[in-house]
Amino acid sequence: MARMKAGRAVIEALRAEGVEYTFGVVGTTTNTIVTEMYGRNDIHFVDTRHEEGAAFMAYGYARASGKPAVCITTSGPGSINLLTGIALAYKGRAPVIVIAGDVPRDHIERDGSQAFDLVGLFKPVTCMARQVNMTERIPESLHDAFRMALSGKRGPVLLDIPRDLLEDQSIDGELLSPQNYRVVNGRSPGDPQAIQQAVTLLAQAQRPLLLAGGGVVDSEASAEAVALAELLDMALVPAYGHNDAVPNSHRLYIGTPGRRGSGETAEAIHRADVILALGTRLNQATTFWDYSVINPQTRIVQVNIDLQEIGRNYPVAVGIAGDAKAVAQQLLEALRQACPQGRPNAAWRAEIEKLAARRQTRLQAELTLTGDPMMPQRVYPELRKALPRDCMVTVDAGVAPGLSYDRLHFDVPRTFFNYSGHGGLGMGYCVGLGTKLGRPDRPAVSIQGDGGFLYTSQEINTAVRRGIPLVSIVLNNRCHGAEKYQQQRFFDKRYIGVDLVNPRFDRLAEVYGARGFYVTRPDEIADTVVAALAVDGPSVIEIPVAEYFPPAAPTPGGAK
Repeated sequence: MARMKAGRAVIEALRAEGVEYTFGVVGTTTNTIVTEMYGRNDIHFVDTRHEEGAAFMAYGYARASGKPAVCITTSGPGSINLLTGIALAYKGRAPVIVIAGDVPRDHIERDGSQAFDLVGLFKPVTCMARQVNMTERIPESLHDAFRMALSGKRGPVLLDIPRDLLEDQSIDGELLSPQNYRVVNGRSPGDPQAIQQAVTLLAQAQRPLLLAGGGVVDSEASAEAVALAELLDMALVPAYGHNDAVPNSHRLYIGTPGRRGSGETAEAIHRADVILALGTRLNQATTFWDYSVINPQTRIVQVNIDLQEIGRNYPVAVGIAGDAKAVAQQLLEALRQACPQGRPNAAWRAEIEKLAARRQTRLQAELTLTGDPMMPQRVYPELRKALPRDCMVTVDAGVAPGLSYDRLHFDVPRTFFNYSGHGGLGMGYCVGLGTKLGRPDRPAVSIQGDGGFLYTSQEINTAVRRGIPLVSIVLNNRCHGAEKYQQQRFFDKRYIGVDLVNPRFDRLAEVYGARGFYVTRPDEIADTVVAALAVDGPSVIEIPVAEYFPPAAPTPGGAK
């Protein structure tokens, strides 16, 4: 390439990777980078009102689009403010590249203004955290960053660039295409011997179950997961938080497991004699890390792209390290050779259908719930009437939004987004904005409680300025529900810090320039959501709901 300014070299390297959006707040150490986007239409800087919102939006963009996202922030607190959102990207395997403009090198380790060890701070929540030490190495460091973020188990990286390497500095060299410095679209297959062992076990199973994890979504293996289930009449269950990994309308689908899932699904898992854990870690949220859900006698075939995850939480009969899609294709080919006509299993299929029907009957009974304000369970059947099939739904942490795990319906991959085991309140709204930027062809909705919404509600301003048509649904129960339940049950109702006083959220939206809606009856919900989805810009729907204290986690045979 011709000689160019260091800041422009950063932007050209991002464009070589197809980056369309960068997220952040401007700062003196990064003006040399962000000003290079002035007047360009191929790459944009989304200036948020707080860096945490930028990280959450980048996460939503990356998860919805499957492409890398970039945050650009300034020294000290400007970059430190990203930490909560980057920790979410780390838990949620999202390729988010953080470019942190740092103080000049001669200010480091001298307690200079805004001088902090950003590499040390970010290292625990990134796949790579590195400080650039020479201007000439900026392109090379960016190549390393994308290589790490997009290889194997994806995740965020930090690239710390001291200010003096950017200002009044230029770079000579040639800008490379991604295929010149990393593997593009590579899928690692499983060991052939392990594949044959898995096929033998699956072909002999009497009550097989396919547990589809986040790796199925990441590798776009939903079709292969369904084909495997149909071949052997396997129960079809998504791992907790990955409801969109398999179509919920499929005849072999039961429901989602975990604390906010269904007892019927937990019963199916417990009944299974062989589990094909495809692209999942068998983590705490799905299994509780004990044998209350997974039967000690159940044999597990675990497939994961991260070798360290195999057998980490449960002993496996067969462990296969590899990409979920590549391994699923290998299993399909081998099973079709071993069982050309498939292996119908009428008895187990009847059990699956019975469990699925029991779950539907339980949810249908919630239509009789009454009260003023309405019970939060009454919101979800009305939402199901209104949400389009390809609608992207982001669910924040909290009790009322958490009811969606067992009650909403997903048939299309990359349409369900949540806190991915991170648990941070307030991610819902900003992640929803990011999903809409990542997939502008799909409608987008976020669901959050009143507590979580006020964490990042200032980003309504960002949504209005950018014209991002996200529909935000705020379930207002005027409390921190999980904590209030705990104080009620274990602390003699000594309530402190759990009861909230809120503004009218629909009016708050209007102050920012968005559309506001206020709904008090279940029969108003569907029409209001349809109207909000038609708005050319952001909107907020406030729904007052009653306090709801959930029962204990669903266990095999137990009611939710």
